Amino acid sequence: MAETTDQDKPMIWKELVLGFVVVESCVYHSIRTIPIVTASSAEEALFTDNLTRLTKLEDDETIKGVLPVPFPTYEVTGAIPTEGEEISKVLLLGYEYPGVQVPNWIEILKREIANSRQCV
Repeated sequence: MAETTDQDKPMIWKELVLGFVVVESCVYHSIRTIPIVTASSAEEALFTDNLTRLTKLEDDETIKGVLPVPFPTYEVTGAIPTEGEEISKVLLLGYEYPGVQVPNWIEILKREIANSRQCV
């Protein structure tokens, strides 16, 4: 489900999270998680890269299990359209869990865009 505003204003998307896949790396001796999210249309799935998340495993990585999440849990992403650009940079802002106060996602998005030390 997408929440959109005027063309020049920030956009926030919330995707339902079904759980997190636990992935182990033998090379780095580490564990990471990948969210399993839904999309309300094929277009949204392609836009948010939902279809390829689990195909991005490295050769040395294996799936160890799945962690359930309370319903409803949402992954929140956002973008601020840039004039002259067809596609804006989409940033992962965080997660919404039931019973936890929802932050101001627009303010978080603005802060993240202003932050020059983003991960590559």
